[in-house]
Amino acid sequence: ILGFFGIFVLGGLTGVMVAVVPYDWQVHDTYFVVAHLHYVLLGGLVFPMFAAIYYWAPMVSGRMLSERLACWACILMFVGVNLTFFPMHIAGLLGMPRRVWTYLPGLGWELPNLLASVGAAVLASGFAVAFADILRRVRLASRVNVDPWHAPTLEWLPLDNYGTRSIPRIESREPLWDNPGLRQEVDAGQHYLPGLVTGSRETIVTSPRSARPEYILRLPGPSWLPFVAGVGTAAFFFLLTLKLFVAAGLAAAITLFGILRWAWASDPAPGGELHDIGDDIRLPDAMTGPRSHAWWAMMVLLVVDGAILASLLFGWFYLAAGAAEWPPAGGAAPAIGLSALAALGWILGSAAIEYANRKLRGGKLRALAAMAAIGIALLIGACAIMACALAASGAEPTEHSFGALAHTLFYWQALHTTVAVLMGVFVLARLWRGLVNPRRRATFDHARLFAHYTAAQGLIILLAWQA
Repeated sequence: ILGFFGIFVLGGLTGVMVAVVPYDWQVHDTYFVVAHLHYVLLGGLVFPMFAAIYYWAPMVSGRMLSERLACWACILMFVGVNLTFFPMHIAGLLGMPRRVWTYLPGLGWELPNLLASVGAAVLASGFAVAFADILRRVRLASRVNVDPWHAPTLEWLPLDNYGTRSIPRIESREPLWDNPGLRQEVDAGQHYLPGLVTGSRETIVTSPRSARPEYILRLPGPSWLPFVAGVGTAAFFFLLTLKLFVAAGLAAAITLFGILRWAWASDPAPGGELHDIGDDIRLPDAMTGPRSHAWWAMMVLLVVDGAILASLLFGWFYLAAGAAEWPPAGGAAPAIGLSALAALGWILGSAAIEYANRKLRGGKLRALAAMAAIGIALLIGACAIMACALAASGAEPTEHSFGALAHTLFYWQALHTTVAVLMGVFVLARLWRGLVNPRRRATFDHARLFAHYTAAQGLIILLAWQA
């Protein structure tokens, strides 16, 4: 952590330097910028990351890493970072451009590059020492009951493959210091949920401010599906960088399968009874609506999504305000008639899905399926009409910023429409299998919220096109 402070502060100082425009004219696209970037990156991320590894390694395996090797790793990494990247500042000031691998002699760049090469070897040796120690000592353990730091926080409670034996009552910021016997109490099952009450993995969801227990959340069991989805995601983006689009599409399909298959079991049927979790507190095992953690997760997602839309709209109006012609000569805003028809599609699609919500509350599942299908079709139709309106306008994405941003906004809307349709089809599939009803409706609620947001976003983009 001390290494983080030293290196990150130096990176921050050079960041202030390149923020000065006349200075940036001199060092732009030189090795000075490379050095600044890596001081910030290695100091701000890598050193704290290794500090965290050394601190929490006992939680994984029950054994501490070697303090002696840790000191050597830290010294080598600290010296290696400074020896590698500090000379790059000098090379940059001498005019060495970034992204070159060879250069003519006599420019004064030989010594800084030699020092950087030696420093890279020193830095690599520090990484090697740390990784060798990790491979030598860290082993996954199903049960861990150690606290080598005498820490005050709850991650150092005794852990098994199900987590803690019971969920403790907490009344302070430093519970393991204020109650030295808390570890033993939790491990003996003297707190909340000492045993299964629903027959599956479970935890307690509390109110956000006062931590008042509100309901029991049933969690998915062990599965390889999240790992499959993660590997598919990594492969998708990596294959796109290689322009292997067919393989990337296959990776995307694998990712989608992993996510949807895992999500299939994420909305279990409520038990319909209250369960005793301890201290005479009885809680339900399901919750929907604004008291549900999943509802708030969707709302947070939509807030973040809205911030991205706001940034795109800011770019649109910023460029429009400074352009001599908006839209440019030879182009035109999407036709008002087609735009109005698309707007009607978004409104009717959102209304159909909301009407489906009313049918679900009344238990009319066939009407729910029909209205949901109509809503999905209207969303698809509205997106298709937007595509026709944009194509008819003649705005090309490669000719002017108007066309570029108009297409970007449409593709952003098309992405949301695709996700909304997938969510709708997922809900219809669960409805067909009898997994959606008035008491088991979380997946429908999330799809409904996202569909409403998608429709509202479509209307906003249509208005921006006409502004």
